[in-house]
Amino acid sequence: MLTEQEVRDFCKDKIAHFKTPRYVMFVNDFPMGVTGKIQKFRMREDSIRTLGLHEEDKIETA
Repeated sequence: MLTEQEVRDFCKDKIAHFKTPRYVMFVNDFPMGVTGKIQKFRMREDSIRTLGLHEEDKIETA
């Protein structure tokens, strides 16, 4: 079974340090819309709720 630290260690050797993920979550399935596309906004909302990142939620992204 893959762990969060293993993902970070792998990324550390392959990509720049600022691109290494700060948070890693493992899920069984993704929230899908009726067309079968992954709903990224719901993934973001679920991650904020699960990880307790309510302050970071106020940051505006593109």
